[in-house]
Amino acid sequence: MKTRLCLVLALMGFISCSTPQQTDNKVYTAFTGATIIDGTGAAPIQNGVLLVADGRIAAMGTKNEVTLPDNITVNDLSGKTIIPGLINAHGHVGDVKGIEGGHYSKQNVIDNLSLFARYGVTTVVSLGADKGEAVALRAVADTTATQRARLYMAGEVISGNTPEEAVAVVDQNDAMGVDFMKIRVDDNLGSSAKMTEEVYQAVINRSHELGYKIATHMYYLDDAKKLLRAGSDFLAHSVRDLPVDDELIGLLREKKVCYCPTLTRELSTYVYEDTAAFFSDPFFLRTYNTSVVEPLLDPARQAQIRNNPSAQTYKQQLPTAMANLKTLSDNGVTIAFGTDSGIPTRFIGYFEHLEMAMMADAGLSPMQIIVSATSDAAKCLDLKDVGKLVTGYWADFVVLDANPLEDIKNSKSISGVWIAGEEVK
Repeated sequence: MKTRLCLVLALMGFISCSTPQQTDNKVYTAFTGATIIDGTGAAPIQNGVLLVADGRIAAMGTKNEVTLPDNITVNDLSGKTIIPGLINAHGHVGDVKGIEGGHYSKQNVIDNLSLFARYGVTTVVSLGADKGEAVALRAVADTTATQRARLYMAGEVISGNTPEEAVAVVDQNDAMGVDFMKIRVDDNLGSSAKMTEEVYQAVINRSHELGYKIATHMYYLDDAKKLLRAGSDFLAHSVRDLPVDDELIGLLREKKVCYCPTLTRELSTYVYEDTAAFFSDPFFLRTYNTSVVEPLLDPARQAQIRNNPSAQTYKQQLPTAMANLKTLSDNGVTIAFGTDSGIPTRFIGYFEHLEMAMMADAGLSPMQIIVSATSDAAKCLDLKDVGKLVTGYWADFVVLDANPLEDIKNSKSISGVWIAGEEVK
């Protein structure tokens, strides 16, 4: 009767549990007793059971809904909370060691992905500056990796002065092997030339011909509207110059395009004008010791940032970005979690948790933030079998000592991280 009830409820969409066959030869692991937040926005499951086999979720539900097979290892997680592994829909990998760039190599890609994983980020979409060394590590070709985050990549950020030049970069990325395309439409606060509409329209058209979604870096409200009309599939930063308006909201909703705010990108431009508060956070110091951040404590460097017009402009416009995030979320625009970390001084892993705290400061609820960082991030970029704790998906999840629904900063209370059912060391 219990098995039949579970099946009926699952088919009706109320729960995602199932009972595995008792006659198979799989080796099961059960994680029991925890509160489970499945990433869909549904109410948390109390005293839950997460059953894993062959790297995937075999069943999920309450203790009374999931029947445990005989050949099983049980991990009692009473008092803890399980959430899906976090998904960074806008990161970068391979170039940074510590706070320095210029270190791109296959090993550094692996090191960066491993660092993401230890901070509970189990999937990363690298939107630009990706090279051939990373191709073998793409999720499509590397599904057995369990000690590092899954990688999706966009290759080289597409540029060119003419449509022909830019389309040639699209074709190069396609030949290399990528998952997305990425363009940059920004004049860096008036200090450089911006990609023209003719060029980015050609890039978008060619990307779509080849079957790729295209992410677009933008800054200005007007450009965001033009890019949406041109066919952009993903806005990879916040609108920062002006409050968003009904026209942009309508375009985002009509075209079902997601918005990725990357608030920590703005923070990183000016926060080192003084000693950053997070330098004393034990969660930061578990990976980044004082020797790593020492150059950022140099008074001359800090003064340079305080006197840098660009840094101070970004500082002044961060409140606009935060208000725009709240407005778009309130109006039904899907928010995809991302940070732009993996650039020097945007600390891999830690900035993801800082981003969530900033999203809360902008007015989003903990549940909205978790959904943005899990199932919505996956949905926005069509990532397969990740982002939710449901039967058949990869067993990518984070165990927390404290409930993030009470305070999103509890995302930092990481007890353990699992990717494809294996604990990250």
